[in-house]
Amino acid sequence: MQGQTDKIFRIDSINVKIAEMVATDKPVILKTTLGSCVGIVLNDSLNHIAGIVHIMLPKMSEKDTVISKYADTAIPALLEELISKIGAQRKNIKASMIGGANMFSFSSNRGLLVGDRNVDESRKILEGLGVPIVFEDSGGTRGKTVTFNNATGEIQVKKLKKVELIEQEI
Repeated sequence: MQGQTDKIFRIDSINVKIAEMVATDKPVILKTTLGSCVGIVLNDSLNHIAGIVHIMLPKMSEKDTVISKYADTAIPALLEELISKIGAQRKNIKASMIGGANMFSFSSNRGLLVGDRNVDESRKILEGLGVPIVFEDSGGTRGKTVTFNNATGEIQVKKLKKVELIEQEI
């Protein structure tokens, strides 16, 4: 996670990297760059409480302990963080889902496409938790940068050229 001040909005900006999660009630910009990973923004706009998680894979393996890396563990953990630790109201929480691109065209077998599997699992988890998805920009073959302004509730998605994604991952 990298913090800086956004020159346009003049508020702090937090860059969220792979398998990171951030929850806040501060007026900040949450930003992440996604390829086959999925970014989930959970937002209680009435109380200006939001969080973002950069999900890498659909389901946690038994050997791993990084819960923010997987859809099945990260989304419930972020929801719990927003409600229990920061004070979001569950009935107000809405979700945005971005990413899940299929960056490599070597497989036509949907079961092997990590982006599709990430989107499917994230959708299933959100449905199971009763959190409505109010914005979605998923799939495709290009990476995306998502920016969420917690002060205004505005979300922006920029589609990237493949070269841009590689440069931002470094």
